Parts: sequence; C-alpha cells; structure tokens
Amino acid sequence: MLIPFYFMHVTTVEHSENLLWTFLICNVFVVSAGIVFTYKLFRQKNVRVAGITFAIALAVNYILIAIFGDIFDLLG
Repeated sequence: MLIPFYFMHVTTVEHSENLLWTFLICNVFVVSAGIVFTYKLFRQKNVRVAGITFAIALAVNYILIAIFGDIFDLLG
C-alpha cells in the first residue's frame, strides 16, 4: 500500500489522532477554498468572498500548525 508523502514527516512532537483529523479537515477546506478562488479568479467573477475565505482558511491552518505542531511542520 502506498502512503502519500504528505503524511510522512518526522518531527519530535507527538501528534494525537484527534489533531490528525483536525489538520486533515482543515487542509481539505484550504484546498477546496483555493480551488474555488482560483476558478473564480480565472473566470473573472466576483472573487472578494472567495479570496477572504481562502485567506482565513490559510491563516487558521498556519495557526493550528504553530500551536499544536512543530516549527518544522510549517516548512512542509
């Protein structure tokens, strides 16, 4: 069975199962908001709400990583 490379990282901080699902859900929301933002941007539609949603999702994602993760988790 192949494991995607984004689940394979080595840090000294232990990660709990609940935090894994929290980060996974947050990252799925970030990716979907980014796709919607990019689609609306290239179609030249009203992108203000999509851009603000994408920016908030990115900020929440980085804040969660900074609080519950290691500084090296922010690098990839």
